[in-house]
Amino acid sequence: MGTQDHNTWYSSGNENAKQGNYDDALLAYDKALEIDPRHVSAWNNKGIVLSRLKRYEEAISCYDMAIELDSTYANAWYNKANALRNFAQFLVDTAADDRANAPKTITRSIALFDSADKCYDQGDILSGKRK
Repeated sequence: MGTQDHNTWYSSGNENAKQGNYDDALLAYDKALEIDPRHVSAWNNKGIVLSRLKRYEEAISCYDMAIELDSTYANAWYNKANALRNFAQFLVDTAADDRANAPKTITRSIALFDSADKCYDQGDILSGKRK
């Protein structure tokens, strides 16, 4: 793609994501963000792909970047909430396999669920579903 602009890379990322080519989508989003690190939608969509790959902590970081750049972007708040919940559920599911660390893991999960609820609330406020 050479010298194409960030929107071309962003579009390529979206197309690859739709087709399930997640590695290619991530590369394209990274290229878009390399050219324009303030591309809010590229951060958000990169987070979506990472969530689909169950790379929740990385996804949450992407949503945090999108929110930092535009705190009124309701979709990023909702996506972050979903990633937090999925990560919390993943921790709950793994706690049974690691009984020694289960209490600490469950406590962390509860905190993640609480954070997710706050993100959902913020998304609702921004999208006009709640005042």
